[in-house]
Amino acid sequence: MNNIYTNNPNNSNAFLKFGAIILGAYVLNSLLTTDNDTVNYILWNKKRIVYHGICYADRIDIRLNEHELRGLIFDEYDYDHAKPRTEAQALEQKRIQRDKPKYNVHYNY
Repeated sequence: MNNIYTNNPNNSNAFLKFGAIILGAYVLNSLLTTDNDTVNYILWNKKRIVYHGICYADRIDIRLNEHELRGLIFDEYDYDHAKPRTEAQALEQKRIQRDKPKYNVHYNY
């Protein structure tokens, strides 16, 4: 009968190699990925931009609903691909200063 709990050096070497491969893959993945978790979105009403915003990509629907509940009036929206939060914030500020949307008061000077 085979016992997987024996002190066979080949079993422990295989386990260590497997663990090293998994650890290496994790470290490599951590180095290559960034936290692309934030989207920029735009709200329009009658073909005019009324709001620029950012939110985490996984809650865009919730954020749009929050704007409706707050009383923002819009009939269209669009959002782009996810990017790092600092990049999204800089883009939002640039767009607000450029377009001066009705509902943005932050950065709108």
